[in-house]
Amino acid sequence: MSRVALPSPEEWGHRALEAEATPDEIVREFVGQTEHAVHKSAVKLGDPERCKDRRGYYRATFTIPVTPGLFDQLMNSANGYRAHYSVSIEAGEEFNRRLLQSIGPMIIFSENIYKASLDRYQCNSSLLGAYSYFWYPKELNGFRAKRKLQCCEEELQVPRWAEHWKNTAGPRKGLIAPVPENTVLQIYGTFINHMCDPYDQEPDRARTLHETGWT
Repeated sequence: MSRVALPSPEEWGHRALEAEATPDEIVREFVGQTEHAVHKSAVKLGDPERCKDRRGYYRATFTIPVTPGLFDQLMNSANGYRAHYSVSIEAGEEFNRRLLQSIGPMIIFSENIYKASLDRYQCNSSLLGAYSYFWYPKELNGFRAKRKLQCCEEELQVPRWAEHWKNTAGPRKGLIAPVPENTVLQIYGTFINHMCDPYDQEPDRARTLHETGWT
């Protein structure tokens, strides 16, 4: 059960597409939709991503299809992922870990998702590693996302984020609440080597997200 003092919808600024859900309700719905996606063979493993600054390390990435309503609740709402990071790094990391642990075992158990590229130990080490995280899909976070993000209304009212972005040309990513056309959640696993030793390529990610609303 979440005990973090999260912002109210009025303080947050963005009204979710559907009725506001609690963090616990969001997690439960995410587990249900992930279970459905696993049964439908709709959870996808991306190509192993090589580490940029440490040779021999790679990570698993997964996409999980969800409804637009759940995507918005989880990523954009006053009780969701970014809202937890707005409160503190610790609250954000705890919610991130809770989400991973809630759905990770069912993915690891379903070896057909990843067996062409990984064994179970490698999948477990990357997917549930200490530095794994959720984020927007590449449609909203890749090189070609700028035009799409520029069309998003600035809604979020976290003072710290507004201060960071005030002199920045659009898109001012920390202030928007985008929902992609293809509503999938992206999991970036922990970088590992052939011994499954973990490596943190982005040690400042959580702090950046806390301070700016985006990463």
